[in-house]
Amino acid sequence: MVQIEKDITFNGISPKLLMEATHKAAENFQVRAFFEAKEEILGAGKYSEEEFYQILDAMVDAETERKLVLEELKGKELLFLEEIVKIIDNFPPENVIRDIIYLKEQGYIEEEIEIKIKKVIKKVKGEEKEIEEKEFFYRYQVKDIPDDFIEHFFEPVSIVFDSEVCCQCGWCSSICPVNALTVTADTLEIDDETCMKCGLCYSVCPRSFSIEQAGKSINKRDNSLKFSEKINGYINTYSASTTKDDIKKVRQDGGIVTSLLEYLLKNKLVDAIVAVQHSEEKWKPEPVIVDNLKDLYKTGGTKYANASTLAIIDKAKKYDNIAVVGTPCMMNAIEKGNLFPSGVPFFKNIKYKIGLFCMESFPYEGVLGLIKEQFNQDFNKVTKMDISGGEFIIYLDTGEDLKVPLKDVKSYARNNCHYCEDLTADYADISIGSIGSGSGWSSVITRNKKGEEIFKGAIKTGFIESKSLKAVKPGQPLLERIAGIKRKNCKPIKLEKE
Repeated sequence: MVQIEKDITFNGISPKLLMEATHKAAENFQVRAFFEAKEEILGAGKYSEEEFYQILDAMVDAETERKLVLEELKGKELLFLEEIVKIIDNFPPENVIRDIIYLKEQGYIEEEIEIKIKKVIKKVKGEEKEIEEKEFFYRYQVKDIPDDFIEHFFEPVSIVFDSEVCCQCGWCSSICPVNALTVTADTLEIDDETCMKCGLCYSVCPRSFSIEQAGKSINKRDNSLKFSEKINGYINTYSASTTKDDIKKVRQDGGIVTSLLEYLLKNKLVDAIVAVQHSEEKWKPEPVIVDNLKDLYKTGGTKYANASTLAIIDKAKKYDNIAVVGTPCMMNAIEKGNLFPSGVPFFKNIKYKIGLFCMESFPYEGVLGLIKEQFNQDFNKVTKMDISGGEFIIYLDTGEDLKVPLKDVKSYARNNCHYCEDLTADYADISIGSIGSGSGWSSVITRNKKGEEIFKGAIKTGFIESKSLKAVKPGQPLLERIAGIKRKNCKPIKLEKE
């Protein structure tokens, strides 16, 4: 329950309003489902009794806050998020932004999108042309809620999988309090008898509903950040390369991810990292927890097949501090778990999030298929794969490299990747990829002070050399252009029951 005297979150709210809001919060189906399944949750062993009550208390507090925000907005006209946070000053602006997005999903608030067309002059293939660009404006307003209104019930996340938009990140299976979910790189299964229908999996799923507007609005409030409509908020952008010879042997581009992980482990900033390495089946990645430098280099290099990395996060609870390496959808998932349903992380030991640039990934069978059909090669002879200059490249054990246009391998990619608008891992602490930097270098985006700090720390200790991404060619303009293309081409998600 809400501790009125101790919880400064509700300072300035009258006891009567607070009690009414708390009563309504207690009727929320997620709160009820979680509370009523206490014995099953503790029996599953994922959360201790202390953690159970921490999560429940945070859920009640967050739902109470949402009910107070809703009451404050009743009768107001359509407003931008920036306008709403000025009206509601009882809570931190980030909380209010988070609340509006969730209230929309709960069915209390409607979102109106206004599209404006503006004409701009841009260079297209070296020639200046006038083109039209769309601008989107999002406003929010409380719906006319009837007395018999029933709050939206969140379906189990199988609705996302059945709608063929699941990214297979595995976050839902780590979060699930009763271990009812099993996720692999290709499948998602729910044990209907075990599932407690709490909707937590839906709340944290990166494909259930978008947090893009919340992320943008929160970032724009941070004066320490620069902001781009294409790569979102950031502190700085760099082009960087490892200085370590051992890492150069296993790196894909600049070796920055492995260098940062070694820096974090050596300096005891983390106890373990969660990433992927090649499994016994060549070119098929598997998620791993690494807590020593000896095994770290096995995670080096890009794996173009997807893996459900976040499905093993709950197995890393024994470590005090971990770093997670993953694709944009995985960074999005972790951020959603921080925002919803309670604003409190399910796993408080995730200290650093290292995001990887990703246009799309391939199912394992797709990787094998394109090697055989596009290159007419045995996949066992392939030592490395790469995407560069609009081409898909494979390197053979003979020293030969073969190339095909990237457009020729698009059909082998996972279709569900086309529902992702994020190229550069907006919600990471630090984002890393090859686009914009030259051979042997990686492009780096520090997203916040934490990301900037570890990057500068790795430079100071001699792990990395770097220069500004704006000072190299093709540099940040190319990165932003490709990121913009992905956002523009992103398909809208429509979740449908069978």
